[in-house]
Amino acid sequence: MMIIARRYGQLGNRLFLYAHLIAAARHYGVELRNPCFAEYAALFPNTRNDLWCRYATHLNGLSHDTGSRRAPSQSVRLGLMHGIQAVAKTMNAVGMRDYPAKVIRLRSGQECDLEGDRFRIAVESGRMLLLQGWLFRSPRLLKIHWSHIRDFFAVSADDQNAIDRTMQQARRESDVVVGVHIRRGDYADFQGGRYFFDDRLYANWMHSVCDQLHGRTVQFLVCSHERLNPTNFAGLNITRGPGTALRDMYALAETDWMMGPPSTFTAWAAFVGRKPRVELHSCEQTVVVPDPFAEQAAA
Repeated sequence: MMIIARRYGQLGNRLFLYAHLIAAARHYGVELRNPCFAEYAALFPNTRNDLWCRYATHLNGLSHDTGSRRAPSQSVRLGLMHGIQAVAKTMNAVGMRDYPAKVIRLRSGQECDLEGDRFRIAVESGRMLLLQGWLFRSPRLLKIHWSHIRDFFAVSADDQNAIDRTMQQARRESDVVVGVHIRRGDYADFQGGRYFFDDRLYANWMHSVCDQLHGRTVQFLVCSHERLNPTNFAGLNITRGPGTALRDMYALAETDWMMGPPSTFTAWAAFVGRKPRVELHSCEQTVVVPDPFAEQAAA
């Protein structure tokens, strides 16, 4: 069994850590538990009623039954999460890294290859693994097990219906739907504000996209946690996202391609939707429409 024993970041970060370790769980044939998904467990049908947020479908080919359970309270979830984190941290600090469970704790910026010898030997030892770190990674396994990961993180029917209504509106009388993630808030301070862009810049990038797709009707699905001034986007066809972080994320996954500052929010949308993503890195950047849309425009 593998247990994620430390939380990292917000929704996008948690999803990518969880997803890479689901891929590893499938690869090695072991169970995965993620009590550190506590704050987001209620968002997904496959985790909302399970205190431990287990991934065990690979063991029997059937989804574990969580529908008959009552959803744990948030206080119970957080209590378990903090308890598991404290146990793993203490075991590591006092040198008990191999017994009674094996602790793998990564330093900031350190990466663990989920197909590397260190991790493989730890799994094959048969001991419970307590994993603390964000960069447990295997891009190859993530790609192989994409469909299972996508299905595990499917949203509820209510969320999907809201997303469908938004996308139907966005695609009405449009040829291309481009997702735009406007993230400010915490980005005012993140890395000195280097990815904190104002409405004028976003509008300029969007007008540039329209110029490159001349002759095609472009609709922009704009997702942001803040209220936007429509006059700052005059001349552009805009549909606002469904409104919650999860619905915005999964609506972006249904656009034709998306752009936004570097973020696991759009990275996850691009991953589950298998859609192109253009990262906005600086005020001076020129947005280039990704293939095949640029090729279609040229034709």
